[in-house]
Amino acid sequence: MIKRIAISGAPGTGKTSIVEELTKGGHICHPEISREIIAQQLKIGGNITPWQDLNSFSKLVISSRLDQYKAARESIEFFDRSIIDSLAYLLKDQLSISKEWDDLAKNNRYYSKVFITPPWESIYISDSERLEDFETATSIHLNMVKAYEMYDYQVIIVPKISVKERVQFILKHIE
Repeated sequence: MIKRIAISGAPGTGKTSIVEELTKGGHICHPEISREIIAQQLKIGGNITPWQDLNSFSKLVISSRLDQYKAARESIEFFDRSIIDSLAYLLKDQLSISKEWDDLAKNNRYYSKVFITPPWESIYISDSERLEDFETATSIHLNMVKAYEMYDYQVIIVPKISVKERVQFILKHIE
């Protein structure tokens, strides 16, 4: 059985740093897709961004995350976000989750424990691909927890410690 381990959380909470550290340690990791799509849309002047067209953006992200999910082959693989993350953004904006996306979330299960990095103001940085302020990031965090619990995942909040210690914390919880 493949353990697909999701590392989730609001923007700017250290997920990608954890995934990069896991990769350095020889683990198979799937990168964040959202920032790549946003960067591409900004480059071409497109409007498939979470602040312009959340539904189209979510469709593209969910499709790409499903491809990542299906590509997993090893006994343990890590994911910088999962399909559920897109649904959390819909919840935050009080938009409905389509039956298709609900079914995808139910039928493509990640490991039962999800690791969520909490809002951490001292490391939070906005940039051209991350427009949310810290208050919005906190709201996203609450909706991430809600979405994962809605789909029966055990939410584990990753402590605010060094990246190496965060990686060890996660590895300890999946053994």
